[in-house]
Amino acid sequence: MKLVRLWDMPDDIMLIVEYASAVTYRNQVGGVVCYVGELEGVLAPIDLSREAVETIQSCPYPQGREGITPEIADTIDSLLSAEPCARFLRVDRARLDESWEAWVYVTIDSPESPFPTSDGTYFGSIFGFGATRGVITWISSD
Repeated sequence: MKLVRLWDMPDDIMLIVEYASAVTYRNQVGGVVCYVGELEGVLAPIDLSREAVETIQSCPYPQGREGITPEIADTIDSLLSAEPCARFLRVDRARLDESWEAWVYVTIDSPESPFPTSDGTYFGSIFGFGATRGVITWISSD
């Protein structure tokens, strides 16, 4: 197995696009629980404002257990939709119970082409994946 551990990544939020890449990304998540989340895929940057990163990282995630609330998902969705480079992401409501602090499952809707769309609104970093799933992840608060 090819493995990339993310617990030493910069203090940003990254996207793991779920994809059969033969590379598994692993991160320590869940605060003091120190759960290890892992997903096979492709790692991509997300250009978020410092305020959005800090707000997402400081949501009241449940400590000691898996799962996030719909209210946390609403907060994250609101922040992502306000960011020009993250509007293609939404919290995966079907996987709220599997998400953790620093490991939130998302749905992805990326365009097929890297060329500007007719309305010019997509500024994300990924292309050609279409509608798929993934995880946003960051350094755990432990």
